[in-house]
Amino acid sequence: MDNETKSTLWPPPLVLDIFTGFQKSQALFVTTELQLYDLLAIHQNGMTATEIANKKKLNLDATERILDYATGLKLIKKDFKSESKTAIYSNYPEIAEVLQSSKPNNMVAAIIHASRTQYPLYQHLITMIKSGKNTETYKKAFGFEVTTEICEHLYEFDKDYSETFLQFMHQLSSITSPEVAKAFDLSPFCEICDLGGGSGALAYALASEYPDATVTVFDLATAVKAAQKITPDKTERQKVKFVSGDFFQDEFPPASLYTFARTIQDWPDEKVHQLLDKTFKSLESGGAILIAELLMNETKTGPLYPLGANVQMMIERSGRQRTETEYRLLLEKHGFVDFECKFVEGYSSYHAIIAKKP
Repeated sequence: MDNETKSTLWPPPLVLDIFTGFQKSQALFVTTELQLYDLLAIHQNGMTATEIANKKKLNLDATERILDYATGLKLIKKDFKSESKTAIYSNYPEIAEVLQSSKPNNMVAAIIHASRTQYPLYQHLITMIKSGKNTETYKKAFGFEVTTEICEHLYEFDKDYSETFLQFMHQLSSITSPEVAKAFDLSPFCEICDLGGGSGALAYALASEYPDATVTVFDLATAVKAAQKITPDKTERQKVKFVSGDFFQDEFPPASLYTFARTIQDWPDEKVHQLLDKTFKSLESGGAILIAELLMNETKTGPLYPLGANVQMMIERSGRQRTETEYRLLLEKHGFVDFECKFVEGYSSYHAIIAKKP
């Protein structure tokens, strides 16, 4: 009977779950941007909907509805006072751990970035699918056309974008960077330069793992300026040098190892070839390139996260995710040898790749 009931459900649960997915993400966006998890952390005995609405200056009915939906999603906990049956909302500790801005390695900046940048673009995904270019997609979402220098446009459009995006990338990179730094023996390389290194998360991990190496972050001036607000303490900061520049237009700082973490994925193929060619020419014999990226499997049927990120890179950055074989062929095309690839613990489908200049 149960099997018969399950087989006749309409629509199929999988389709229904995907169909309502935007509602779930919006509930996460709203409750995070309103800093409800931070508020509930202060009031550890919980709060009523009225208390939350008054504190945040929100409409009471709307507040109660979004709180109840968040409860159904298991984002927020709902209990009742036995004597009055008044609903009391509070945090689930394991959920609040990643949704409170005060917690280390939280997802707040990532969620804000998804809400303000990615979600508006995805509303025009069909435009991207039809044209194969994200120029019109950005125009519809934000009112301006873009070239491949998307970051510069967004920095101008949203003055908080650079800091939010850098914080988002810093939070992601802080989880994986220590493991990337340990993936291979990098002790032979005394000069390391992280190209497009943003906040310096990988650079700090490399400097910590290889204290005898000099480590430099090379990124746009806007990124370097924003990075100063989210760097570690003074002792750690002294180990890493930040240099402003455009890695397409300017010479790279000298290094025996160049690193790209979540950077190759951002660019269209012609830009990637330009970067790899320039990297190869900038290295002396024996120098190397280290790439850290999400990888799809060889048939591109999974894992789900990099498959989704492959669409995200198309619409947001004009780039793409790749398979291990695609990276090997890409690097070999530009003269690199001794290709190695390792899974990085701590984040779904993240891998470290190294190859050398003969």
